[in-house]
Amino acid sequence: MEQAGRKQLHLLMFPWLAQGHISPFLELSKRLANHGVKISFLSTPSNIAKIRPSLISSSSGMMGQIDLLQLPLPFVDGLPPQAENTADVPNEMADLLKKALDGLEKPFQNLLERISPDYVIYDFSQYWAATVAARLGIPSVFFSIFNATFTGYAFSLSRGKEEYTIEDLITPPPGYPSSAIAWHPFEAHYMLGAFNSKKGEISTIDRFLKSIQGCSLIAIRSCYEIEGKFIRYLEETCGKSVVPVGPLGPRLSKRGRAGLSEEESKCLGWLDKQASSSVIYVAFGSEVFLSNQQIRAFALGLEATGLPFLWILRFPRYIHDNDNDVSEETARAWATLPEGFQSRTRERGFIHMGWAPQVHILSHPSVGVFVSHSGLSSVLEAMRFGVRIVVLPMGNDQALNARLFAKELKVSVEVEREEDGSFTEEHIRKAVVTVMEEDKGSEIMSNTKR
Repeated sequence: MEQAGRKQLHLLMFPWLAQGHISPFLELSKRLANHGVKISFLSTPSNIAKIRPSLISSSSGMMGQIDLLQLPLPFVDGLPPQAENTADVPNEMADLLKKALDGLEKPFQNLLERISPDYVIYDFSQYWAATVAARLGIPSVFFSIFNATFTGYAFSLSRGKEEYTIEDLITPPPGYPSSAIAWHPFEAHYMLGAFNSKKGEISTIDRFLKSIQGCSLIAIRSCYEIEGKFIRYLEETCGKSVVPVGPLGPRLSKRGRAGLSEEESKCLGWLDKQASSSVIYVAFGSEVFLSNQQIRAFALGLEATGLPFLWILRFPRYIHDNDNDVSEETARAWATLPEGFQSRTRERGFIHMGWAPQVHILSHPSVGVFVSHSGLSSVLEAMRFGVRIVVLPMGNDQALNARLFAKELKVSVEVEREEDGSFTEEHIRKAVVTVMEEDKGSEIMSNTKR
């Protein structure tokens, strides 16, 4: 509540156009709003349309404290007109989405002049937000939805070089708190695209670096209990105060399953029929899509465990001029699975192609193991509910997350891989069986609770 005679604090939230960024920004907004802070939440029209229902259902008074604002993206050649989220485009078009976002710099300034917030809280991609805010005398906070492990590593490596090599990325920076956390060569090869800029363009890591350099304060999705030494390293390295805001995981709705769709409820209905802590839950977030070869290896690995499994198998559905034929897309999806796999696992496997209620699934007593891409949100949610974790990082910050959780904190098992990054059915089977073994599983559970 606003105190008598005291101006209500007003914050503007401005996340990057990706669900994995929008969600923690929104969760932080909800928590601050519950403490009487006025929030202006800024995104594009389609993203705001997706956010609005969750605010309406979360709390009767939430909409009064959180004002949803939208700015349409400008036209960018090559970017589909309706594309406003990374889920709308393939990876190779992500830079076009960033270019479109950069076109909002002037409209963003006009918005700030109109609503005059006390602080701007912004994401890595819109590095210019801090400069615009400073121009108007508004302090800014860079909110890193990445953890301190990745943020400190990337920030330290990204200073003072114009061209990076694989060797630059596979060695932890000087003074880094852990020698066990680093990119493998095949991961570093992938990350070179983020560190090295194309001609005439700003690289992803340069956006990240400028976002940190331009802010008044850094907020980070972490806590001292999990990343104390990494938070301190980041603070010392960047020379700015770092405020951990906690994991910011979504909360279970008081409505329980009442707010779920029929398709989402099917997953939980299937789990209701399984034995306690027996199910392998497999999900790779909203932006990671396995190749056909990886899908087949995963399928055979799950089959080889002999355990029941719930597999959220998602395929990209990008925006085109004409909508894809859903039935054709589903048929193509099933065709990637090994011949006879469905019939052999029908009695103990459930494959869901679409959005899944992850918090409900991870909190279900039947789930015993979570196989994840090591996205920060997913792993923290699994830790919250005491589920054993297998990690298989697929890119960006996920590899450093995996090393943190598997090698440093020892709360997960990482899937072994070949030198080129490929994995086999045996790699999948071995990781799952290892984490399910009594000794290793007990160690992981003990470390998680600690």
